Amino acid sequence: MAIKDQNIQDFLEELSSKSPTPGGGAVAALTGAMAASLVEMVLNITKDNKLRTKNLNKIRKLRGQLLKLADEDVAAFDEVIAAYKSKSKLRIKKALGYATEVPEKTRELSKEVESLARLVAKRGNKNAVSDAKSAVHLAMASQKAAGENIKVNKRALARLN
Repeated sequence: MAIKDQNIQDFLEELSSKSPTPGGGAVAALTGAMAASLVEMVLNITKDNKLRTKNLNKIRKLRGQLLKLADEDVAAFDEVIAAYKSKSKLRIKKALGYATEVPEKTRELSKEVESLARLVAKRGNKNAVSDAKSAVHLAMASQKAAGENIKVNKRALARLN
């Protein structure tokens, strides 16, 4: 079942299970999506129409892309596991390459979310500044978590060469 279709309790149960997926990469993307949701909320209650109009569709798109990446990360890592079982070096390399691309996208999109969060923290509704700043911290956490996944996958790729 797609992460977006799960309730929070079920997702957390799945996350804490013995299964390697979902894991840190999915959580990184989901954290980025939560940051985007906070930015969107602050924009929705901000009176500055220009700020809201210019950024609302952008942040919604980022949220949707990050949510998709959470499921994409699960699929990518499931393929890594299947590739190792196949013992095909080419398949493993391909799977690890894709498993690196997904968190790279997560990190890139979360940087955009962080930038928008910083903007709404400065110019958005002052009663929601803590929400905007929370979004900044979540977007940064998403980037750092994605970075850890990138590192481990690149190391595994380097060992194959």
